[in-house]
Amino acid sequence: MEIDRGHFIDLAFLPQHNEESFEEVTARQEQGPYWPVVVWLTGLASVVAIGVFLFYKHEMNVNENVLRLQVEARAAALSGHYEDALFLLSEASKARPGFIALAADEEQVQHAAELERLSNEIKKRLASGESEAAQSELDHLKSELSGRKEPIYDKLKEKADGYAMELTLLELTDQLESLTTVEEHGEMLNVVNGLIGQQAEALRSRIVDGIRSITLGGTEDMLSRKNFSSAFLAVDKALAWAKDDSELLALKERVKEEKNRYERAEQQRIEQAMENAAEEDLINQTAAVEVVNIEKIIDEFGDLTIQGTLKNKATRPIYAVKIEFSVHDASGEMLGKGTATATPNYIEPGEEMTFTATVYGVYKEDTAVVIDNTTWYLD
Repeated sequence: MEIDRGHFIDLAFLPQHNEESFEEVTARQEQGPYWPVVVWLTGLASVVAIGVFLFYKHEMNVNENVLRLQVEARAAALSGHYEDALFLLSEASKARPGFIALAADEEQVQHAAELERLSNEIKKRLASGESEAAQSELDHLKSELSGRKEPIYDKLKEKADGYAMELTLLELTDQLESLTTVEEHGEMLNVVNGLIGQQAEALRSRIVDGIRSITLGGTEDMLSRKNFSSAFLAVDKALAWAKDDSELLALKERVKEEKNRYERAEQQRIEQAMENAAEEDLINQTAAVEVVNIEKIIDEFGDLTIQGTLKNKATRPIYAVKIEFSVHDASGEMLGKGTATATPNYIEPGEEMTFTATVYGVYKEDTAVVIDNTTWYLD
C-alpha cells in the first residue's frame, strides 16, 4: 500500500517538545501580541497622573492664595481699613465663589464699616456740641455692638467707650457752674476721677479750683470771727475730696498759724487783764478816793471851815465814803482833827463828791489840812 505523503507533515520539521521554566514562559508571553496595549495603557496612566497632579497643584495654589487674601483682609479689618479688607475679600471670592467663610467675613467687614461710619458721625456731633443727637446715635452703636465678641469690633467698642466718656464730661461740665458747695464739687470729682484723658484732667482741675475757692471764702470769714475750729473743719473737709492739694494744705497751715498767733495774743491779753485787774483791785481797795480840791475859811471866831472835793478813782461804784483829817500850822503842829462824810452817798467811777467840816478854835490863817484816812465800800 502506497502512502500519500501530501497529507502528512514531516515530523522532522515539527518543533521538538521540551519542558520550559516559569521565567522562560513569562519572558515569552511578554513578547507576545499584548505588549503594545500594555505600553499604551501605561502611558495613558502616566498622562492622567501628571494631569491630576498638575490640577491638584493648581488648586492648592488657588487655595493658598485665597487663604492669604483672607488673612490679609482680616488684618486690614482689624486695623480699621475696611475698604482694603473688602477689596481683598472680593479678590478671594473671585477665585473661590462658593467659599462660605469668605462670605461670612465680607458680611462682618461690611457691618463693621457701617458702624465705623456711625462712629464718625458721633464724633462730629460731639465736636459740634450736639450732645443729645450724639447720645442717641451712641445708644444705637452700643446696641449694634452688644453681644459682638469678634476681634473686628474691639476698636469700635473702644471708640464707643470713649464717646460715652466724652458725653459724660460734657454733661458734668454743664452742671459744674450750678454747684455751690464743697460736697457737690466733691461728688462730681469722684465721678471724674474714674475718667481718663485730657478733657477729664481739665475738668478735674476746674472742680478742685471750685473746692479751693469755696473753702477759702468760708475760711476767711471764719478766721475773721476767730472761729478756728470751724476753719480747720472746713479745710479738712475740702482735703477729704482734693487729697494732698498743695493750696489747701497751705491754707490749713495758715489757719494753724493764725490760731497760734491769736492764742498767744489772747494769753498776753489775759495776763495783761489779770495785771490790770490786780492794779484795779489794788486801787479799788486802797486808792479809790482822790482829793481834787480843799478850801479853807477861818471866821472871826477863829473857827476853820473846810470844804473838800473828792473823786471816785475806782473802777466800780463806791458808797459811804468817810474822811478822817487833821489841821496843822506852818510849823507842823497839829491844831485839830475831825471826820466828815462825803455826799452823795453813792458815787459812780469818775464822779466827784464833796464834804464839809469845821475845826473850832484854830485862830491861824496859815494852816494845812491833811487827809489822814479815807474809808469806803465797793459796790
